[in-house]
Amino acid sequence: MRRIRLTIAYDGTNYRGWQIQQPTAAHPEGSFPTIQGELQRALGQLLPKEAVYGAAPEKSLDPLTSPDHVDEAAAPGILPVVGASRTDSGVHALGNVACFDTESTIPAANFPKAINRYLPPDIRVMQADEVSMDFHPRFVPHEKCYEYRIDHGRVANPLTRLYAYNYTYPLDLERMRAAARELVGVHDFTSFVNPDSQVFEHGGDAIREIYSIDILEEGSQLVIRIRGNGFLYHMIRIIVGTLLVIGNGRRAPEDIRTMLAAKDRTTAGPTVPAHGLCLCALHYDEVATADDSRDDGDIKTLATQDRVSENE
Repeated sequence: MRRIRLTIAYDGTNYRGWQIQQPTAAHPEGSFPTIQGELQRALGQLLPKEAVYGAAPEKSLDPLTSPDHVDEAAAPGILPVVGASRTDSGVHALGNVACFDTESTIPAANFPKAINRYLPPDIRVMQADEVSMDFHPRFVPHEKCYEYRIDHGRVANPLTRLYAYNYTYPLDLERMRAAARELVGVHDFTSFVNPDSQVFEHGGDAIREIYSIDILEEGSQLVIRIRGNGFLYHMIRIIVGTLLVIGNGRRAPEDIRTMLAAKDRTTAGPTVPAHGLCLCALHYDEVATADDSRDDGDIKTLATQDRVSENE
């Protein structure tokens, strides 16, 4: 058995996010279009001898559990894929990461071209490599880098309307940068997380580390680049919404400290739209990817862990 790691880019406009939704025996790829669903369907077509047929909904996210098989003619096959970052509906990616297990002898470098034949044009596998069977795309330590793009022109650019949020109010970038500095480091980000986060439902917390926040100007666009060790449901979009409120003068940069201390979502700014957000890259410690042998680093643990992990 081999474990293949894929680097995936996609335009999230037409998808209900990464995670497969409402799979059934007739539609194991899910009842709504998702990135994971399309990848699993494509791999099932590429490697039909390894495809799973008639996956039960509660087992469809667990690559290790072999569901009961049904007549292969009754449903398409899928090959389960485990993603690193479960991006939300409408969010884009240039470098999300996913893994699947296979007995195929196809060279790893040939998988992108082979898989892309079966994918829609707004999803592409950019790179593939073989990793240790202990490698887990979420639980091996890594850094996430997201960018949020803001079209600051008086009239929205129609060519970037799907990838940048048009915000026409005046902004003081130095106020925004001062506020961003208050967010860097290890904090409890409860005030910057959607209260519906599954992490809270399962007893988790909102303590995360942000390594850096850069606010850059690119023509009529602002780019807010955020690097950290993990992000929760709507966390980046709430951070960006808060920075915009501060940049517009409605809140002060030092108010960030009060928001963090309050641990109350109502104290922070609005949630900006999903279409301005892009997962740019995931950076793994290559030593860890080769040598990590922790029990929770095995894809076999996903039956329970996948349901409580979430990202933007």
